[in-house]
Amino acid sequence: MSAAVSLAADADSPGGLSKLDRARRDYRRLRRLLIALLIVACAGPLSLNLVDPDLWGHVRYGQDWIADGVLPRTASHTYTAEGYPWINHENLAELLFARGFATIGTPGMLIAKCLLGLAMLGMMWLAAQRQGVRPLATWALLLLVAHNLHAFFPMRPQLLSFLWCAAMLLIFDVAFAGWRNRRTDFVNVRRREDPSPIDWRALALLPPLMVVWANSHGGIVAGLAIGVTLLLGRAFELLVRCRRDALPDAAGLITVAILCLAATFATPYGVDLPRWLLHSLGTARPEITEWGPPLPGNPVFAPFVALVVLAIGTLLFTKRRRDPVQIAIMLLVGWQAVSHLRHIAFFALLCGFWLPPHLQSIAGRLRQQAAAGLPLATLTPRSRMIFSLALTLAIALQGGVVASRLLSLPVPRDHYPVDAIQWMADQETAGKLIVSFNWAQYAIAALAPDVRVSFDGRFRTCYPQAVIDRHFDFLLGDTWPRCRCAASGPIDPARTLEVDRPDYVLVDRRYDIAVGVMQAAAKPSAPDQSAPWTLLYQDAIAQVWGRSDWVNDPRSPQHVADEWRLVSDYCSPTAAPWPALPRDLGPLPSRATPGKVAAANPSNPQDAG
Repeated sequence: MSAAVSLAADADSPGGLSKLDRARRDYRRLRRLLIALLIVACAGPLSLNLVDPDLWGHVRYGQDWIADGVLPRTASHTYTAEGYPWINHENLAELLFARGFATIGTPGMLIAKCLLGLAMLGMMWLAAQRQGVRPLATWALLLLVAHNLHAFFPMRPQLLSFLWCAAMLLIFDVAFAGWRNRRTDFVNVRRREDPSPIDWRALALLPPLMVVWANSHGGIVAGLAIGVTLLLGRAFELLVRCRRDALPDAAGLITVAILCLAATFATPYGVDLPRWLLHSLGTARPEITEWGPPLPGNPVFAPFVALVVLAIGTLLFTKRRRDPVQIAIMLLVGWQAVSHLRHIAFFALLCGFWLPPHLQSIAGRLRQQAAAGLPLATLTPRSRMIFSLALTLAIALQGGVVASRLLSLPVPRDHYPVDAIQWMADQETAGKLIVSFNWAQYAIAALAPDVRVSFDGRFRTCYPQAVIDRHFDFLLGDTWPRCRCAASGPIDPARTLEVDRPDYVLVDRRYDIAVGVMQAAAKPSAPDQSAPWTLLYQDAIAQVWGRSDWVNDPRSPQHVADEWRLVSDYCSPTAAPWPALPRDLGPLPSRATPGKVAAANPSNPQDAG
């Protein structure tokens, strides 16, 4: 006699439930707990509290816009690109960052970021639920999706691209729900019967969404590639199956695609934004690691490979009808993800929306065998209680990990020049600064307006290629693949010192080329001459160099007395709370803020920038 029959034959318990009914009730509770654990586990990767190098700039540019009341149209906080057009494709995101940090603070922004990620996964779950996919199968897949999003989930404007992409895919799921029963729907098209296989009310949301996206982040290019390809693919399917009868619907889909493309013109820059996007996409960016391929050892490599294997296996063995348009788009985006790791996030979003029905198909075929092998029905009530308590404890522990990440955004001193920036603020540093581009927006937030930088992470949005080339010559020399313009001439790491004429240089010591340039610049060119540059500050990760005639002359307002020059190889292992600005941290530990040496000659002949 089977376990189920023997359980049913048992006498009812005092509570009125048979052992089988209690086992089923406990199974439902265990399943709900397991789903809850998967959801909380998905929140783990999305709660990443790693500070992004550009976050300071995004907040500062939003603050500038709010304070001035006018959108800046040319490069700001820089002295090498004054008057150069600034095509900022992240305006909406930067306004949200500036307002958000001012109103709800750092913990509030971290919580909002995590909820945004869960909302994206919730859209995937909703789409799967509409197709009858069981929650357990959906959230198991979404856990892998969340781990593929993990590396791309610091506080950055690209989060809005992910959100709008998820919203677009949900719109498509609603708009083309009738596509799942193709035979019936194509017959309806041929007979011009209702209902149509297209929900036009849902598709009407796409162009406004693209307008918002165009003002949020440059990831709209990926969104347009996905959305327009899907719309044109559906139009092609209609024409192939129904020919002339499909012309009205196909024309409507093509019109929606054209309106989506036109959304890129609905920004403060008009035609300049799509023109800049085309130019930027046509120029490689080998200096930026996000535009390189995912390689073994990279944190995103293993999750991405696992997702690719799962996608291939699921589509190969599914019994559901495969959608050729979806498969074509996944191949296109997958190819881009293999070439540029920053596209992995978009591939993960596609998998989250389009794989659950196929995964359910495979799981359904195995359900009977799996259920037969599950010991839940024959477990004792005590064993089921132990499983429930174990799942509850796991949820509490994972929830605690997530909550701890949402409390603070640490700025580690062994990764960012917290102490070097603080020392510069203590010295009331003013002038023109060359700083490693990954630190430049931190320097802008901490030292502007007294300090202007030569180059920062805004890259081609507001800097000419010649400035970019000089900066990366200084940092990388010829040791890294480059994409330089011919007008920049041969690679010369020291050229930026000669052409850009900075007053200070803040060097990331991990760039050996830049350190070597400054060490060479600290040596006099002749025995009777002084060295052009002087080392003023050093710790384990950063060096601050000053122009010798600028910092060694007691008459200069930027003179730095010998007693305030700090050179060591020490680096604190601690982290400062974001934004780690000098006015928030106070003077450098273990010493008082130095007083400036009064200038004997107030009208310094050197240009302070």
